[in-house]
Amino acid sequence: VGVLGPWTCDPILARALPEVASRLAVARLNRDPTFNQGYWWDAVVLTESCQSPQAVTGLLNAERYAAALVGPLNPAACGAAGLLATAWNKPLVSWACLGDVEGMETLVTPMPEPVGVLHDVLRFFRWAHVAVVASRQDLWREVGQGLAQDLRARGLPVTVVTTSGTQEEEAQEALRRVQRADGVRVVVMCMHSVLLGGEEQRVLLEKAEDLGMTDGTYVFIPYDALTFPLPYHRVSYPVLADSPKLRLAYDAVLTITMDSPDGTFRDLLQEAKEAYEIPAHVDTSQV
Repeated sequence: VGVLGPWTCDPILARALPEVASRLAVARLNRDPTFNQGYWWDAVVLTESCQSPQAVTGLLNAERYAAALVGPLNPAACGAAGLLATAWNKPLVSWACLGDVEGMETLVTPMPEPVGVLHDVLRFFRWAHVAVVASRQDLWREVGQGLAQDLRARGLPVTVVTTSGTQEEEAQEALRRVQRADGVRVVVMCMHSVLLGGEEQRVLLEKAEDLGMTDGTYVFIPYDALTFPLPYHRVSYPVLADSPKLRLAYDAVLTITMDSPDGTFRDLLQEAKEAYEIPAHVDTSQV
């Protein structure tokens, strides 16, 4: 199984330790008689470029390495990946690609579609007007544009789609666009969560606090937390303790994430470490 992602060029995703995660996954598969069925699982980590054109062309070499693929993470590569996987008759398991796409017979979506979950929450609270702010990397720009297109297709008016970076001026310009738009209630942030070290989101939220946008006028929703179980129960995040302004701004953040009823990600990772399933030097708080 090829595990495809921008592991070398994206500093946050590199901390997911794809080699360690892959080895842990296949070791458990190979011990489980309900899954191995006489087969021996193995995984190979494949690097996806952070530039969309190179991410697409990089897929061409994947056939020789793997019988199935997990990924890609860039939605711009999904169309090519789905068609190639269908031509190769190889399963393609991706949470970044939309399901039920014509011509992608081997595409498997392993979790509820993030856009569908977000739409249900927005509909429940009757928040119709949405702005999308994405960081400038190709990956997140593609996510932001795809999210806006999908929400519009579901009947929600997405009046602002813009980008923001690590400079305060960029964040201010993006937020001014949100303020000038009519009736925007929700800002969806397509960027790495500040809780994981995302600098763009930190700058955006702190600037929103400066502009008085975190007093309940706007709701800020991090998109990335929709795709994994963000630990939230009895867990502290140092970045909030270190910045009073960010802590104030975070009152305006609504996090929608997966539940993990058997324990938090960090708890389960620590258990795997104590069972010698992953290397002892891995610092679970940094993963």
